[in-house]
Amino acid sequence: MDYREFLEQIKKDLSERLSGVLEGATVDTTQVDKLQGRSYEGLSIAPDGSIIGLTMDLQPYFQMFNDGISYENIVEQIADRAIGAYAVRPAVTAEDIGSYEAVKDKLMIQLIGREGNEEMLRTIPHHSIEDMEIVYRFHVQDTELGMASALVTNSMLEHYGITAGQLQQDAFASAVSHKPFEIKTMAEILNELMGAEIIPQDELPMYVASNKERIHGAGVIAYPKFMEEAEKRLGGDFYVLPSSIHEVILIPDTPDVSALELQGIVQSVNVEQVAPEERLSDHIYHYDSKEKLFERSDKYESRKLNQEQERESSRSSVLDALRSNQKDCSERPHKNTAVIRRDVAAL
Repeated sequence: MDYREFLEQIKKDLSERLSGVLEGATVDTTQVDKLQGRSYEGLSIAPDGSIIGLTMDLQPYFQMFNDGISYENIVEQIADRAIGAYAVRPAVTAEDIGSYEAVKDKLMIQLIGREGNEEMLRTIPHHSIEDMEIVYRFHVQDTELGMASALVTNSMLEHYGITAGQLQQDAFASAVSHKPFEIKTMAEILNELMGAEIIPQDELPMYVASNKERIHGAGVIAYPKFMEEAEKRLGGDFYVLPSSIHEVILIPDTPDVSALELQGIVQSVNVEQVAPEERLSDHIYHYDSKEKLFERSDKYESRKLNQEQERESSRSSVLDALRSNQKDCSERPHKNTAVIRRDVAAL
């Protein structure tokens, strides 16, 4: 049995299994397009009269089936998951998402990597920050399973009758108001998790930036005044390490900090510790407090090298001019001072 056959069989058997629990539930196969390369073909389960449905990726269950778990056991697991999810599903009505005025104050932003999301980005409003993209969501509801949110699409903009520029303006206003940014030292974060002041504040000279919920919080780097506040906290220029889509790490730019080493750390952590759906970027970034410029670190290094070369070229030009003037002066004939003295004596 291949995956397509598995899907069709689960669709048939799950409909029968849920018939006495979720009356009128419609079970069907569906293509689910998601960010971060997590699109999949799976099942959708929608109870009668509900505008919120459940989608499920059955690849893990198909793997279980291939590993020898009984088919009947798998059907029961999927059914239990569907019933449990609907017990705590967001209570969203058509009015909640039907008009822009109803959702405007629920808007939030999310920062994602451009690479791997190219197809989805064609269907959603977004704006670029270096090789990353700001996209927009609206907060539906908090549940026991976490925060439920919906991605804003181009078709939604058409339905609401607004421009991408209006969406961006309103989303940032809502995000700043409802999900303000926080910049805390790594020591503060770890001490909070442990519930005690165990790690000295100056032992880990790095900072974590996110929103208060620390969910989809990496986008705070695009908030108005974020860079200025981070500059104050860190005392000048700093590097930005994309820890995940939920937060970033800030490290002061000091002589003992190697951008190359930081780059290697980010790439290693992404491979070994960050789930693909939460990965932001393999690059690191730099904020130049003098120029008020946020850019990829390799661009910063290139710009700094070009500026140094221009300064060196300027110094060379000045020295060349001085040498030329000195040569001109040495080649000019000197005035005959002896003749001048005789003329003065004659007078």
